Amino acid sequence: MAKQLRKTGVARHSTRTVSRKLREQLIGHYQARAWDRASALAVQLTRDYPGDAFAWKSLGSVLLESGDWVRSLEPLDQALQLDPQDPELHNTRAQALYRLGRAVEAVDHLETALKLKPRLKQARLLLIKLYNDAGGFNEALAHVATAEQHFPGDDEVLARKAHALAKLTRFGESIQTHEELVANFPDDPVHLSNLASAYRSVGRFEEAEAQYLRALSLAPQQDKTYSNYLMAMHYNPAHSAQALFDAHRQWQDRFAPEQAPVRPRPADRSPGRRLRVGMISAGFRIHPVGQMITSAVEQLPRDQFELYAYTMSDQVDVLTTRMQDRVDRWQSVTHLAEDRLAQLIRNDGIDILLDLCGHTEGCRLRAIAQEPAPLQVKWVGGLINTTGLRAMDYLISDAVETPPGADEFYIEKLIRMPDDYICYMPRGNAPDVAPPPAASNGVITFGCFNNPSKINEILLDQWAQILLQLPGSQLFLKGMQFDSEEFRERTLSVLAQLGIDRGRVILEGHSDHYQLLQAYNRVDIALDSWPYSGGLTTCEALLMGVPVITLPGPSFAGRHSASHLTHAGLPELVVDSWERYRELALDLASSLDNLSVIRAQLRQQLTRSPVCDYRRFGANLAAALRAIWRRYCEDKAPAALDFDHQGQLWFEGDSVPTASAAVAPATASVSDFQWQLDGRVVVLDNGAKLFRDRGFAALRQLNAFTVIGFDPASQVEQPEQYSDEDQLQLFPHAVLGDGQPTMLHACLDPELSSTLPPLADTALPAALRQGARVLTQLPISTLRLDSIEGLDGLDWLILDQRSDNSTILQHGAQSLQDTLLLQVGVAFQPTHRGQTTLAELNDKVAALGFRFYRFNDMRYHSHWPADAAPQPDVGTELASADVLYLPSPERMATLSDSQRLKLAFLLHAVFDIRDLSYSLLNDQDPELAASYLRQMQVADTKPGNPAAVASTFTEPAPETLELPDKPFMTDAEAGLFRRYLEQAQEYFEYGSGGSTVWAVEQGLVVRGVESDQQWVTALQARLGERCQVTAVDIGPTREWGFPTSLDHQDQFPAYSLAIEQHARAFDLILVDGRFRVASTLAAIRHLRTHHSHCEDARIFIHDFWNRTQYHAVLEFLDTVEQCESAGVFQLRKDLDPVRLDALWQQYAKVPI
Repeated sequence: MAKQLRKTGVARHSTRTVSRKLREQLIGHYQARAWDRASALAVQLTRDYPGDAFAWKSLGSVLLESGDWVRSLEPLDQALQLDPQDPELHNTRAQALYRLGRAVEAVDHLETALKLKPRLKQARLLLIKLYNDAGGFNEALAHVATAEQHFPGDDEVLARKAHALAKLTRFGESIQTHEELVANFPDDPVHLSNLASAYRSVGRFEEAEAQYLRALSLAPQQDKTYSNYLMAMHYNPAHSAQALFDAHRQWQDRFAPEQAPVRPRPADRSPGRRLRVGMISAGFRIHPVGQMITSAVEQLPRDQFELYAYTMSDQVDVLTTRMQDRVDRWQSVTHLAEDRLAQLIRNDGIDILLDLCGHTEGCRLRAIAQEPAPLQVKWVGGLINTTGLRAMDYLISDAVETPPGADEFYIEKLIRMPDDYICYMPRGNAPDVAPPPAASNGVITFGCFNNPSKINEILLDQWAQILLQLPGSQLFLKGMQFDSEEFRERTLSVLAQLGIDRGRVILEGHSDHYQLLQAYNRVDIALDSWPYSGGLTTCEALLMGVPVITLPGPSFAGRHSASHLTHAGLPELVVDSWERYRELALDLASSLDNLSVIRAQLRQQLTRSPVCDYRRFGANLAAALRAIWRRYCEDKAPAALDFDHQGQLWFEGDSVPTASAAVAPATASVSDFQWQLDGRVVVLDNGAKLFRDRGFAALRQLNAFTVIGFDPASQVEQPEQYSDEDQLQLFPHAVLGDGQPTMLHACLDPELSSTLPPLADTALPAALRQGARVLTQLPISTLRLDSIEGLDGLDWLILDQRSDNSTILQHGAQSLQDTLLLQVGVAFQPTHRGQTTLAELNDKVAALGFRFYRFNDMRYHSHWPADAAPQPDVGTELASADVLYLPSPERMATLSDSQRLKLAFLLHAVFDIRDLSYSLLNDQDPELAASYLRQMQVADTKPGNPAAVASTFTEPAPETLELPDKPFMTDAEAGLFRRYLEQAQEYFEYGSGGSTVWAVEQGLVVRGVESDQQWVTALQARLGERCQVTAVDIGPTREWGFPTSLDHQDQFPAYSLAIEQHARAFDLILVDGRFRVASTLAAIRHLRTHHSHCEDARIFIHDFWNRTQYHAVLEFLDTVEQCESAGVFQLRKDLDPVRLDALWQQYAKVPI
């Protein structure tokens, strides 16, 4: 820097320049680091010589090097105005910007400096570093090549080169460069450590550890080297759990401050106040950390948690922007020294600090050891073991990662989450799951896509034994290290020595993420690594339908897969010995039918499990953070924290939970009678009958019900409307049963879709025969009622007539012990094989302690001809009904007062049953019953005052329809739709509502089709002439415009063909209504006819990816963008119009 100060040019705007003597004096202070004297002189020079760039450059440089980075910018800017062609000035300003975390601006100045002076080494080195930090490794290497010409053999240049080569999977070249550096600088601990890391990346564990230890002998205070050494130990199967723990414990003695710093003590220690939570990570991006935390962190309530993100990476992608949107402050700290980072955290007033780096990328444990926050917690990110820091109060885990008895191997107190310790978020671009490859090629393919550095000779030996026991099978390994010929050859040689021919081994290197996932369609069974298991890789294998077999290792790093598999409902894939590992691999390989069923349902099982339940995880994380803060406010030392099965949090040694899980009393008013309930009525609805009833909205408004629904045929329209409601959970493509996978028979009439096969045509009424035609069979998971986690009480169970209700009840005895009401559908005119008869049902429920009460929702079959029936057409033959069962007299006598009150409320509010409600109240409280009776007498005299919610389940008039202000989509899906809507000029929609409102607000004329005339009338009344949606008569409809029967099916094709009324070149078509397959096909045909550049048009289909029955259209479409259930598509260039017409004919009358 002193040399740069000397080279400053003469001022251009003043004849007065700083004398040589003053320059030398300032440079002397600068070199002596006498910042006070240097600063005072520099300030004086700017006053005396304001037109001399040297004066301003001197002040900026002094401020920069003395640590006052912010104030350095102003004088440097002034100097650049005076001398914009000074390369050293651009470099100095870049250094200041870099230290302020403004890397992008720094790059601009560095490139300018190098244009002016290509041999400016400091600028070149920093530019290479910034490109490496931002993931621009090819750009970094281009600058390395220039630097090598100017500075041949320079060790800093070569070190940055080796780093970029490794990141580009050029491992052989990277190792060679590191070895060259160590040969030239044998006593440089940095180069030794870098070489060790290079060895570790290709599985050369012993050599890596030896080089780390050699580096530490030369530089014992290099904490990053020690962290890398600890990381390497977890890959090496030679180390026991005790050895790993002992090595981690040494971190404290080696690197922690000799005297524990005084932690900040917040003035406001209110247990319930908003908490400021800091997070340090290099993974706020598409990265294992980003995919394991983002969706859960987004769920932390803003009014309870103020989030500060300290990022150790300057890479930016879609997950980065999501995290930036959630946090309250975003700060790059890649440039900050440990003490400065610690001081920043103190100054920010952080209450709870989460470390998301650990001993890996971005490691800042030395800053954390300075104890800058009142509470410090280790979570995802380099979470391989205990951190070894006494300054780390807690470590977030779960009961599988750290089973009982593991606490002694952790310095921190363990927070055991009730489910997985992470929340996996798929990236959203996964290919479709293909059948097992063995089904077509006859060869079982075992695979492992884990980081190849986790592969060792013990593991290869076990894999070889499996292959030898299954002749013809093959092994597929994939990872970036296999881009290295040396690594490939070493792996093949070991396997050859174990008796495995090279022809049975597939090795593939790096590919983009989509291709990586696509490669799982070539794997039948995944074999996990050991002793360091898979993490994100395991989740991605399950996402692609591939079962993963794991043997837990001796550390936290070795149990990731065990945790993910257990919490995804697959504990049987976690083994306890190598013998069982091999046996299970062969067992799975022995049945292609079983593999096919597993493969077809694994993605759904994973994404609906606690592993991906971000709302549940976010709520539990919030509860845990609040609990440890509350304990801190009580001046209690940290203690292990566990969740019990009721969701209560218990600190070790406490006799009471830290936070009550008691449900707040629910108050509901029906018929002006106030019901004071002790908690909500918990409902389990198998078949989603409630969710599809028009009266469900009124039921929800009572705010007295918690409803869990299973919708096996995905009949509930716009299921995302319930996604943000805490008391409603809807699970598409799931059903109660015996817990075993089965098949869903998807019928032409979705009302007849069932896990039970439809009867033969000859056994069905004529009106049902076509609707009972099975379109396809889809694998589906069933859940045992007694195995549903988190179902701590069940008041009302609803079973539809299309399920195997005998089996459901057989596996639900425990859950039904305290149930108050059973509502079970019975078909008196059977439609499916295996339906439970009324007699069988009565026997089943009697054994469970219930008695028949009455029929409800009776449906009759009419024998009048459809075209000549008198109105109203009231049939006389009972076809089906719901049967209501109440507790038997013996059980009724044991009900508590709160249970009697709940049952009375349920009977009154839903079924308008008043006499029994009165009797139940009278048994409990005669005065309350008398009040109820008086209120019922008054209610009967009030016009328009319904006695119960059940009587309000009527069709609303058009003027009372509640129109939405936005589409029934998730926020992310709606954002995607709005983006395309803003680009549209000509717009058509199948299905109208909130999308219509948005399009009119956008200034578009909305052309479209609906099946509900009242809905269209209401839309037009609100939106005016720009709403040119028309209604097509498809016969009587129910909610979401779905036809109530197939009696009018000859009118169905008019719906999808409504677009043909418009000879316009639509550039955006929304498909979000009925007949989605036929509508999409008709839209494709219309675009080919009326759009001169049809490849530029876009079709937006909602609820697409979660409904495989719609995927037939993918034969004619290419995916442009995908977001959750929504997809944006363009027409394929090579589509077959004959095939297109044929498929439309097939689906034209199918109202799915």
